[in-house]
This record gives sequence, C-alpha cells and structure tokens, in this order.
Amino acid sequence: MPRIIIYGDIHGCLDEWRELRRIIGVKESDAEIAVGDLFSKGPKPAETIRFAREHGVITVLGNHEERYLLIGKGTKKAEVSPYEANCAIGSREERSLVNLRGENSDNTPRYFTDMNENDLAYMLAMPRFLRLTNVVVVHAGLTNEIDLNSIAEDQKSILTHIRSINFGGGERFWAEVYNGNQGFAIYGHTPHGIRRYKYALGIDAGCVYGGALAAAILTRRGNEFDTDAIETVLVEARERYA
Repeated sequence: MPRIIIYGDIHGCLDEWRELRRIIGVKESDAEIAVGDLFSKGPKPAETIRFAREHGVITVLGNHEERYLLIGKGTKKAEVSPYEANCAIGSREERSLVNLRGENSDNTPRYFTDMNENDLAYMLAMPRFLRLTNVVVVHAGLTNEIDLNSIAEDQKSILTHIRSINFGGGERFWAEVYNGNQGFAIYGHTPHGIRRYKYALGIDAGCVYGGALAAAILTRRGNEFDTDAIETVLVEARERYA
C-alpha cells in the first residue's frame, strides 16, 4: 500500500535526508511531503531544493522560503520581521530569476545563483498548507481561530511563523491549546524533537543544529489516517551546521 511520508525541517541537510530515505526504503508508489524550510543554514541548500523537485516531493511553504522569496522581490531585507507582509509573496509574473539571484540586491543569499527556473517555479508553487483528509500539514502551526477554507490575509503568516500564543492570560505553545478543528496537524519549525500533542505532532528534530532529521509515516484507517499509529523515523545529524 502506498505510504505518506512527511519530513521535518531539512535546512539543506541533504546527506541526512538521503540516508533517512534509504532507511525508510522509499518506493516510487510512496507520496513524500516536506514541512518546509528545505534550505538555509545547512550545507547543501540549492541541491536540496533540486533533489526535492526532481523526486516529486510536495513541500509546504516554510518561513525561510517565504523570507527569501520576499527578499528576492526586493521588498524585504535580511532582517525581515517574521510577521511582516503576512506572506504576501505575490504572483509568478512579479518574479524573475534575475531578482532572486540578487544582481540588484545585497540581501539575497548566495545560493540563489545556483538555482534555475525550474527550481524557482517549484518554490513559488509551494502551498501554505496541505490537507490529507483528517490530517493537515503546515510549517509552523495553527490557531483555533483559523479556518483554512477561508484564511484571512492577516492570518497567513501564522502558518509559517507561529510558536507561542497568548491563551488564558498566559503564554502557551500553540499545539498545547489547539483543538483540532482543522484536522490533526503535523508541523515543523520549532526544533523540539518529536513531540506529540492531542491534535498535533511536531517533527522538527533540529538536524541543522546537530540533532536529527525526522520523518512521520502515516497509516490509513479506512478513508482517513490513524493519527494514533503514526510511525516516526530519525537519522542523526552528521555534524552541527548552525
């Protein structure tokens, strides 16, 4: 039976990703998804983007993809605030590889010079979230006020940046209070290792920081996925990159 395999934040750690795929035994029939932040900080950023594209991996938009697309557009500098612009990346027509390569900007990362038009198109096509019947894949997280069927513009950056929220007069991690109204959430962004909540599973194990690269493998239960039987697999980082 085809599997759904979801990877945590890869951050350019391509060698670890290759090893994780080898251990899992990825087959052509499997569907592969990444929670975002494919590049930045790690040793092989451009190569990781290309590897994902060439292997048909669906990648949800992460804060690093968002950030550098905005920088490439020339509307944001490297010190862009996480909640600025609400992910207003713009249309494909507003973009060119020349912009992203940084001929007119000192803020664009060097590795964009290694990208081609197909890599750029892959990044621009990244969805903000991905629904899988009763599961939703998102980079950072959700709040109980978000309706993914009609998400407001001022809520879009939450999907790529959220960690803590104000709740009940105090600060809480979003997944602690998420009520599951948008489905069981699988997320990255916060490198706290494999962490399970009632309605969420975190799979950023901090590979780029010397931790591990994680994957979650979903098992079907009828037309839905059994969120109580999610298998997780980890590969230790070869070194600390950031």
